[in-house]
Amino acid sequence: MHYRILLGLAAGMALLGSVGHSVVAYSFLGHRWPVGAIPITLQLGEATRLLDGSSDWNDCATAGLDAWNSILGRTGVWFSPVLDSPHAPAEDDGHNHVFFADNIFGTPFGTQVLAVTSSFFNIQDGVDEATESDIVFNNTKRFNCYRGSRRLGPEPERSNINDLRRVATHEFGHALGLDHPDGDGQDIKALMNGVIGDIDVLQPDDIRGVLTLYGISITGIQFPPRDEQFLFFLRLGDEYQHTLGRKQNSPSFVDTEGSAVWYPEFLRYTVSGCSATEATDRVFLQIQGQGIQPECGELPNDVIEFPPRDVSLTFLRDLSELYRTVLGRGLNFGFVDLEGKAVWLGEYLRYRVNGCDHQAAVSNVLSQIRGGGIPPVCTIADNDAVTLHGALERG
Repeated sequence: MHYRILLGLAAGMALLGSVGHSVVAYSFLGHRWPVGAIPITLQLGEATRLLDGSSDWNDCATAGLDAWNSILGRTGVWFSPVLDSPHAPAEDDGHNHVFFADNIFGTPFGTQVLAVTSSFFNIQDGVDEATESDIVFNNTKRFNCYRGSRRLGPEPERSNINDLRRVATHEFGHALGLDHPDGDGQDIKALMNGVIGDIDVLQPDDIRGVLTLYGISITGIQFPPRDEQFLFFLRLGDEYQHTLGRKQNSPSFVDTEGSAVWYPEFLRYTVSGCSATEATDRVFLQIQGQGIQPECGELPNDVIEFPPRDVSLTFLRDLSELYRTVLGRGLNFGFVDLEGKAVWLGEYLRYRVNGCDHQAAVSNVLSQIRGGGIPPVCTIADNDAVTLHGALERG
């Protein structure tokens, strides 16, 4: 199904009540672009004597595209400016137009609205898919292109000179799928707030928001590479077979690689603040081709805690059922049962995200399996000692 949403930037002064500090302030519109270039057709026209030296309005707006592109690299999407397009601005025509007008395709501007983004998207599971975003600047307002504080005239609003670059950067954020964080009652420093102010560059909250929306981890938690997770899983199977004497009779519809990939993804979502249900839903959307889903965005404490083992076990059971009913996978048998996977792969990852390298994490888990107690998580000093010891041995 095809839907449209309108969202703009106001020129009036913000009147925000006193609110508590919010760790996560950015807000989403619910859609994002598929991987690839996002062509933006700039049709703002000529201008002279722009204060920052821009050659025309399109040049001024391009700086806003560049600002977003500078932090979009890892997301797989980027803005691609299009100049001298033969297509006249039109709604829902497959082109992303940026232009001046005195209305939004027939809809009047609000009295204090500087610009509006009109976005179309297709409804799908997870985050909806953007298909078009048109940005219309209100030509009844005064614009220039400059840095720093807003240039306010002696009389309210009509004599203000608005910076087109910061307005354009804000509207390009809507095109990407970001909403107004202050619209949710949050008090945060952000260019994406719904009322223009003295902020003229992207803020950390804006950057965190777009990276989260496009599936990039912003919690600062570094999960180990998937090949190392897979190597641990193979090592765990050997331990169950040769040390514990288990037989290859533990059934699951999920193969070894699937367990090594999707269980860590479940844990990655949970440590970002997702509930078990939210984390499971996000993993299943990934498995079914909907791409990496946004984290929930909560920053963990100094020591990163994983969910209780029964919660992880429930996820692995649900994962096996998805492989059976949705993916149509057959039953296979391994040495490690579901409970063993939930416990020991979780322990390996807990050590990894809390400072241990691969070798130390494997050693700590095997120590537990063999009844040696629960070793503490690692520190930077521990890793330095391991590295130095290895260097001395190689010498």
